[in-house]
Amino acid sequence: MSAKRVRPGRGFTLVEAMVGMFLLSIILGVTAEAIRWAVRSHRSGEAKRQAVSLGREVLNRITSEMSTSIGMGLLPNGGELRSGVVYPDYAPTLNQPFTGQLYKREHLLQTLPGGTTVNVDRAYNRVIFSSPGKRSGVFNDSLADYVFVEYLVPPRTDNPDLPQNKLYRRTYRVQADPLATAIPGLLLAGNYEVANGTFFALDPADPLANPNLVDAAMTPEQKLQRGLVLELPKLEDRVQFSVEHTAATAQRTTPLPNDPAYQPALYTITVSILVDSQGNNKFYGSQVLTQQVTIKSGY
Repeated sequence: MSAKRVRPGRGFTLVEAMVGMFLLSIILGVTAEAIRWAVRSHRSGEAKRQAVSLGREVLNRITSEMSTSIGMGLLPNGGELRSGVVYPDYAPTLNQPFTGQLYKREHLLQTLPGGTTVNVDRAYNRVIFSSPGKRSGVFNDSLADYVFVEYLVPPRTDNPDLPQNKLYRRTYRVQADPLATAIPGLLLAGNYEVANGTFFALDPADPLANPNLVDAAMTPEQKLQRGLVLELPKLEDRVQFSVEHTAATAQRTTPLPNDPAYQPALYTITVSILVDSQGNNKFYGSQVLTQQVTIKSGY
């Protein structure tokens, strides 16, 4: 009795194997892309939440301090600082950068929802305002009791037209001598005061190194503790802000009588936080927040 031969099973052909591998690669590609999309979506969502949180922190810090400030009113040498706000104004003409594109001051014609147009005076990434060093409840305090408060975003050392990922607060003494007739940091232009750029000098590599600061005698660690408001996680992240005054009609270097730029009025603070969630300057987490604030007049 002869043994029965068993025929081996039919295997995959080369074409079938290639088709299978092709289908498998498609499935793996789709799965990998879905995972990448989920990770990217998660990072973007986290970046947006972080940007909102940090932006609100910056906005509240600036507006809270501005809202408790009081303009100094008449200055001893005849100038006026009614609103208490001094935009860094080093430009000879409007709509020109005064320290690179990062710090820009400009006039815009803004159209309101009802169709009315208003002049807008806007400054970017730097604002200086006067604030009483103590709360006496009256407006005729000695100028020795006042300080200049400055919020600024330094430029990057490798590119002065891009902001650093840090926001600083700096303070300067308005007057040490109550009988002095000159205000350090302010220059008289006609009957008005403009910011003295030399007094508010900025070293991007060390923003707190200005010798005119109230905190100048402190150690670098102490100055940093008092002066650094915010630092975003990565060097590529950006914090920017602008200060807008919708009543301004005159340039501070060529002011008009009763220049409304010095009247107490409503200021709009806009803060932009750009978190580079994906790398390579892909700011999927960017957020823009706006809040209004009024500074009281010294009159």
